[in-house]
Amino acid sequence: MKTLLPKTLQITVYQDVLCAWCYIADMRLETLRHEFGDAVRWRVRPYPLRVQDTLPSERELRGLSEEVKRASHEPEPVARLLSTDLWLGGDPPRSSLPGLAALEAARLQGPQARAFMARAMQRAALEQGVNVSRPDVVFELASRVGLAMNDFSAAFHSEETRRLILDEHRLASSRGVRGVPTVIIGGRWMVCGLREVSEYREHILACMGKMVTPRSGGSSERLVH
Repeated sequence: MKTLLPKTLQITVYQDVLCAWCYIADMRLETLRHEFGDAVRWRVRPYPLRVQDTLPSERELRGLSEEVKRASHEPEPVARLLSTDLWLGGDPPRSSLPGLAALEAARLQGPQARAFMARAMQRAALEQGVNVSRPDVVFELASRVGLAMNDFSAAFHSEETRRLILDEHRLASSRGVRGVPTVIIGGRWMVCGLREVSEYREHILACMGKMVTPRSGGSSERLVH
């Protein structure tokens, strides 16, 4: 008799490289990537928090810096390294699109290339306060992580790359995504905002059929529609 292999669970993570909460969520989800191994297929997709190319207002800058301060109180060691300089240092990003375009361009060279680029950009932006939406910064980081620069440059400058990000944003929004980090587990559960590792694990196991339906976390956790 032929043995049926267990079906791989797909998890989609929507994130923005400028978001401190996403940086910490990455650390927590990395634990589960190692824990579940090949039983889970992870898919990281862009969801720009700043779509329009406009300089943030003073009020927006204060709000964005407050989010970083709140995230800095999380228990992960990386949280203590978070800095508000990205938003208060005099050169704030105007839009999320260039940073996310850099990650999509890196993805074309493989998932590991995208992961290395993402971590380099998160550290530069959220720990060192560097404006990673600037092309000169993007290319310096891409070179530093060892990307093939001609291929990267072509993809980064492509209008198709930016169109892909905007299409992804519209599709995600139509499915109920309103912010990041948002984790879609098995096409069934939408978990919005930063959660504990144990809660992410509970949802994953539930979708694998290895435990009962997870406890409700309120309005920020719901069925995908």
